[in-house]
Amino acid sequence: MSSDIARLAARVAVLERQLARTTRTARMAYSSVEDGAIEVYDQDGTLRGSMGLQDDGTVGFVAHNGPPPPTPTPPVVESALSGLTVTWPGTWTDAETAPLDLAEVQVHLSTTVGAEPDTTSPVAAFHAAVGGSVTLATDTYTPLWVRLIAVNTSGTAGEPSTAVQGLARKAAPDDLVNAIIDETKLARGAVTDAALALGAVNSTALADGAVLEEKLAANSVTLGKVASGAITLSSLGGALADATSQRLVDTMGEAAAWQTTDQGSGATWAHLTGVPDAPTGRNVGEARGFIRLRGTTLVPYEPGVLYRISARIRSTAQLATGPDAFYVGVLGVGADQTTLVNRAGANTPNSHYYIAASYRSLPTMDGWVTVVGYLKDRAAAGSAGPNNDPRSPGTVHDAVRYITPYLWLNYASMGVSGSPAVMQVDAVAIEALKTGIVDATNLVSGSVTAAALAADSVIAGKVAADVITGREIAANSVTATEIAAASISTDKLVVAGGTNVLSDPSFEGAYTAAIATTVWSVVSGGNGSAKALRVDAAATIATTRSLNLTSMPILSGEQLYLAIDANASGDWAGGALKFYARWLDGTGATVGFGVAQVDVPVRGSWQRLAATVTAPANTTAATVWVETYQSTAGAVLWDNAVVRPVVPGVQIADGAVTAPKILAGAVTAEKIAALAITAEKIAALSVTTDKLNALTVTSDKIAANAVTATKLAAGSVEAPHIKAGAITADKLDADAINGKTINGAVLTSSTLQTAASGQRVVISPGNTNPETGSIEFYSGSADESAPAELNTAIAYGSDSSGTYEVPSVSLSAPQVTGSSQETGLFLQSHVPGYSGAVFNVYANDLSGNGVAYINGYGADTSAAGSSIELHVRDAPSSSAESSAKLTSSGFSVAGVFKAGNIATGRVTITPSAANTPTSVTITGLSVKGTTFRAVATPSTAVPGTAVTGVGVTNVSATGLTVWVTRTNTTSTAVDWIVIGS
Repeated sequence: MSSDIARLAARVAVLERQLARTTRTARMAYSSVEDGAIEVYDQDGTLRGSMGLQDDGTVGFVAHNGPPPPTPTPPVVESALSGLTVTWPGTWTDAETAPLDLAEVQVHLSTTVGAEPDTTSPVAAFHAAVGGSVTLATDTYTPLWVRLIAVNTSGTAGEPSTAVQGLARKAAPDDLVNAIIDETKLARGAVTDAALALGAVNSTALADGAVLEEKLAANSVTLGKVASGAITLSSLGGALADATSQRLVDTMGEAAAWQTTDQGSGATWAHLTGVPDAPTGRNVGEARGFIRLRGTTLVPYEPGVLYRISARIRSTAQLATGPDAFYVGVLGVGADQTTLVNRAGANTPNSHYYIAASYRSLPTMDGWVTVVGYLKDRAAAGSAGPNNDPRSPGTVHDAVRYITPYLWLNYASMGVSGSPAVMQVDAVAIEALKTGIVDATNLVSGSVTAAALAADSVIAGKVAADVITGREIAANSVTATEIAAASISTDKLVVAGGTNVLSDPSFEGAYTAAIATTVWSVVSGGNGSAKALRVDAAATIATTRSLNLTSMPILSGEQLYLAIDANASGDWAGGALKFYARWLDGTGATVGFGVAQVDVPVRGSWQRLAATVTAPANTTAATVWVETYQSTAGAVLWDNAVVRPVVPGVQIADGAVTAPKILAGAVTAEKIAALAITAEKIAALSVTTDKLNALTVTSDKIAANAVTATKLAAGSVEAPHIKAGAITADKLDADAINGKTINGAVLTSSTLQTAASGQRVVISPGNTNPETGSIEFYSGSADESAPAELNTAIAYGSDSSGTYEVPSVSLSAPQVTGSSQETGLFLQSHVPGYSGAVFNVYANDLSGNGVAYINGYGADTSAAGSSIELHVRDAPSSSAESSAKLTSSGFSVAGVFKAGNIATGRVTITPSAANTPTSVTITGLSVKGTTFRAVATPSTAVPGTAVTGVGVTNVSATGLTVWVTRTNTTSTAVDWIVIGS
């Protein structure tokens, strides 16, 4: 019997160990789902998913009733051949990332912008959250609208994206209907004579260019076959075109001779006939608004030939703001007769050769205006123009082989929609001047001899500037008698000796390439040279950009001749362009500057900056700089820099400069050595007042009492000639100063006011305390009882620790009669050892009505805390009031605190049945924020017994649903609060 008990006890022990192991394993470690599925519900009891065997016999996890996905951002829609390319970057308008249950983003097409997508019939879809691109075929060339909509794995769709319009691209007009059959589609010999109806091939059946020269029998086209006017200027070619291009004259009678290349919004170009006052042929071309035109006839450009470009233009209507402007020149074209070649060699319609006119203003009152310009030869960089002198013609770029007329009309109307400006063109011409300007290419060497010239036939007016140089002047042929009196002045006597000290004056060598960094660079297209130095002048604030070109030793009194070519871009904005020497002493400190500069440069063309500068006292060295001063936009090109020492005046031969050769005023007092001119050298009465420069006679040269009041002309003594301190108060009559401007004055012990009465500003020392002052602002209104006032003061106080000063400033608003309202601002500085800084903004009614103020206090010591206090009180006094105070310990409100992101309330719910959750939905809220949380609690004495549960769902900015469950159907009050964050 005992052995049976022992076996039973052992068996029980084994079972206990197995039970212990079972309870420690995972809850479903030994579970399985047999022929079914596990369903997943949310806290509201809504089915959200099932895992296991599904209704269709498949096994897996299937989502149900998922929340709607976010809205995709609008797609990028591009035209494709007979279709559209739709691109979505994988971003959302109302979410940062894609939802985890995203199934696809569908693509929908519609013919109207407001059509709602049908999620059962998308035309395409993006199945990855990163987006992508898809090309859709369309069966129409009318505009279509593309919208995207996201769908989750539950089949729930979100809101559709904003519709984007797209338009399919045609391969050829009418979608290849007329071009679909070509020679590759027809078998050789398929079309025979028998297949052509009699008369089927006529002039309309022949394509342009279908009849070639080799298809015409010799002499088949005679003069009688050519209609009158059929051969126009634009249709000439070969030798005939070359011959015509020697004098291309267009009188605006042929529309095909011109091509519009750009125009403003609403602008038009038309050829008008029968214009009675057109000077040339009663035809004009008329531009209404901005029009850019080029000729269609190309003129071969021959180097060495002087071309004259002219046009006759008038303005018949102009902008309300004033006259519009125009350009006249030529368009450069390359050897292929197609590629454009502008001044820099670029294939662009901009920056060509505006030889006859460049942004010339044309008022209507000027009538017909003829502009003429000249071109000759080629260069590394062409001329911008205008070039109106045949002796200084412009050049085109090296790559130009053809030119054609180029017009920009009503240029200022480029951005003006429907501009009222109107310009008319009567005639445009390009002429090759084989004669008229006689140069070396037109004359055989030695053909013009002295015998061929009549006596005195070559006069000064026939000799071009700079033609006669020193080589052509015989020695001693120009003497003092040949020089007109006063014709040579000191500013004409600059004797530059030595060589240019700059090692790379045209900025084309390795030295410049090494120093031109950051905003400086070397670019193509100098002024007569291959390259130029460029500085980028664009900056967000006015910025000076300088580059040091060289340094050199130089002593006080020595001179440098500085010169450089500068070209500021059309959009350059700045204070000045400078080329200067910085004078340095022995320590390297700057003692002055010698500058050649221009403050307002001509934009878009080269100009020369030049000056002769003198080193001041203590100079031992100089550095030479090029600079764009205080600039914000554009760029500047520099070229052909010169820095030469100036040889002193001893290079002028003794006796070479006589009195008749000196311009009046050319020799000033500082040019004459002390005591060099004595009394015996001056003829009686030879020195008159008109021979004296201003300030050359100083006070120490005038005998006492020699100049009396009667010797001074009225108004002859001006402020710069009055010694500082010479005129004192006792020298002025009462009321001598009135209605004038006093600069740099210091007035003490005075009250200043802008007027004696009415609207004025009064500045006074304040009260008897010398450390106060005030500025009063009077409006001039008869109803003003007190002006606005700005007061400063230092008050004095004392306590047990001693005396202290309290500095402050206050600003008070003006008051009107019958009002006791005070509004103002009070600021008190920190008082060391006494108190911190204080500010007070107030609006108080002294009669006891409403009050509002803000007080701020900055703590002076750790024992006192900083604070800001806000206080309001309704009217009249003792009415409702409230205040709030911010300290380092927190923010406190004395009154009811209200916040836009908090809403509270109470709702009474009667359960529909015992132990059954019953809800009430609350609407009409407007809680601020993006994330919302809510809490509810029952107003009951039996929580947890009769009331077994309270909860909230569907919390949003506009409302929530409150639930209560209790063991009976007693009505229950539930308090709730919603907070947005």
